[in-house]
Amino acid sequence: MTELHISGPDASRVRVALDPYISLLALTTDALGRRRGAPERWRHRIRATISPPNAAAIRPMVAPGRSVVPESVTPINPVAEAPVTDLIERLRDISADELRSDVEGVFGGRPPADWGSVAKRPRYWLYHHAEATREAWSAVRPLWQQARPLLHREVERVGTAAVRGRLDVVLGGLHPRSRYEDGVLKISDPEPTRFELGGRPLVLVPMLSGGDALICNFDRPDAVWIGYPMPGVERLFRGEPESVGDDALELLLGPVRAQVLGVLARPQTMGELAALTELAPSAVTYHCERLAAIGLVQRERRGRQVHVSRTPRGESLIEMFR
Repeated sequence: MTELHISGPDASRVRVALDPYISLLALTTDALGRRRGAPERWRHRIRATISPPNAAAIRPMVAPGRSVVPESVTPINPVAEAPVTDLIERLRDISADELRSDVEGVFGGRPPADWGSVAKRPRYWLYHHAEATREAWSAVRPLWQQARPLLHREVERVGTAAVRGRLDVVLGGLHPRSRYEDGVLKISDPEPTRFELGGRPLVLVPMLSGGDALICNFDRPDAVWIGYPMPGVERLFRGEPESVGDDALELLLGPVRAQVLGVLARPQTMGELAALTELAPSAVTYHCERLAAIGLVQRERRGRQVHVSRTPRGESLIEMFR
């Protein structure tokens, strides 16, 4: 587990950035080998836009078992919300010596074979990497434009949580492979380490991505940022932008999880929950798992049945938002 020690989410240090390049990076690496749950239709669309030599330049970034890449090819600080074209120009301007130095800084004197090849022909790799980014953006840009209302809704969601003192709910639900407890955000990582947030701002970057995608940078001196799957993005992929009402609890949790938490005025079995919410049993199970992960419900097996109830934390959230 990689750990980010936050010591309690401070609303003044938490920001939301709408950075298109991080979504592009998540979708492109998913399409070219690092499967993270993006729909196959979109994976195919991105692959179809990238020529083979340019696609090869993405391969070092999707190698299994590694989660770090050289600093010079990571996104610009997303607080700036730089256009993708700026990132492409930055890639083209990186010097060969800078890239070689970064590869050595990350991997030492004996980098893996794929990054070793990059260090031997840095200008060649940078050119094709920039071209792959340009080609992939031609496929992803229309989706980014369609996502604007949902992205701004996510800004509102995080802002509402900050104002109401419930950023812990947002941080606890960022990703299926992460959890937040006792001021520590823990993320499953093949190369785990420990970081302190310190006085740096925490920047949350909602991504158009598969549900298992997660892109982070905890090393920067000016900010820590986390790219996470934007709630509701799966409906956007299907061409059905999510409709969320004005209810504050729906905004925070999403309409389905707000509904599940709302009907738990008394403990319910999974079957009773499915009937009350008119959801499939598998959907009820999934949403209860996510609510349990952020400490809002608890599950207890009694014989053959599982009973679900609100935790004290879930009760306080209902009282605060209803």
